Amino acid sequence: MESFDSQVKPSIYAKMAYELILRGVHRFQSETDRRLFLNSLLCQSALFARMLSGEEAFQDLLDRLKNFEFETEFQELVAQVH
Repeated sequence: MESFDSQVKPSIYAKMAYELILRGVHRFQSETDRRLFLNSLLCQSALFARMLSGEEAFQDLLDRLKNFEFETEFQELVAQVH
């Protein structure tokens, strides 16, 4: 059974990441600039995952992105933030 911390902490991190990303996106006016920002953010996140946590964490991140279920994960996150 998962502990309370393991259930709560990921949502805290997801909420903070969502808020930071949204602030960054709002700094750009055009769709192209916003897309470039998000692309850069993904690349930097992958780089940091690899540097700080190693190859396995990097591969886990890539797998999560590849298998991401937009409807489920995004809807839950938006519900938590709002």
